[in-house]
Amino acid sequence: MPRTELFNNLKDILTKAGFYVSELYSMRLTGFDVVARRDDTLLIIKVLTNVDSLSESVAKELLTLSSLLKASPLLIGEKNGAGTLEDDAVYFRFGIQAITVGTLKNHLLEGIPINIYAAPGGLYVKLDEEKIHKLRQEKNISLGSFARDVNVSRRTVRMYEEGMNARVEIAFKIEELLEEPITTPIDIFKKTSGIKITLRYPQEMETMKTFQREIFSLLQNVGYKIIPMDRCPFEALSTEKEKLLLTCVHKYNEKLLKKAHVVNSISKITERYAVVFTDKDGKKKNIKGTPIIAKKELKKIRDPEEIIDLIIERI
Repeated sequence: MPRTELFNNLKDILTKAGFYVSELYSMRLTGFDVVARRDDTLLIIKVLTNVDSLSESVAKELLTLSSLLKASPLLIGEKNGAGTLEDDAVYFRFGIQAITVGTLKNHLLEGIPINIYAAPGGLYVKLDEEKIHKLRQEKNISLGSFARDVNVSRRTVRMYEEGMNARVEIAFKIEELLEEPITTPIDIFKKTSGIKITLRYPQEMETMKTFQREIFSLLQNVGYKIIPMDRCPFEALSTEKEKLLLTCVHKYNEKLLKKAHVVNSISKITERYAVVFTDKDGKKKNIKGTPIIAKKELKKIRDPEEIIDLIIERI
């Protein structure tokens, strides 16, 4: 399936499931394609036909962005280096959960839980160890008998009851023996946490474009911390205490108009303020709904609250 069709199917599923979905921003080497929200669930989604084409650097930025926005990163694809991805199973790429669009459809629209995940050696499930132990005791099944019926060692049975996961075929045998489901569903909407956030300081900005470097330095002088985003429609996230801004830094041209439209869409879905810092000080106070602050104005600002006030005034 072509990537465009894959994306259209994804958007259709999310919309039917009650999610609000941002506009697609088509740029080379994007870190994500869309963000989607339903109530407290915020997803940051990357779409790739082959999930193995997600690089470690893009994955790291996606995890960082998800952590800062309190969102769940998700990779949607059809295949990896080993072949076609199975529906109703979770794969992993640099710590990001990857599923097929069919899996997402089954989960969101049909209510089918996802219990299977891929790991070296095959497909596995997370066992409910307390339930297994309880059922084995209730049914008076000895470790030896359990091991023989499932075709594993007694030591392996103990490990299952201590929290070790099992291959899918073994889990099926355990369920047949105990006559009840014994797997724990996988939460594909689990929020990202524990990610080390990299800040960028003026002396570390030499590789950036001159205009970006100037804007980021001015923001830092005001009191904001800068987390650069190399593959997003916005160039950075700027933080000050509990405030977080989607920060677009770009000279005023046609490309900026397209970026501002998408950034405004992302801002609404993520429920975060967005702002464009640009070189021109014109009559317009926003572009496609995204507030503008000119470099000349930023130079006069001395307090981080002044930036928030300008953003609110120009929305």
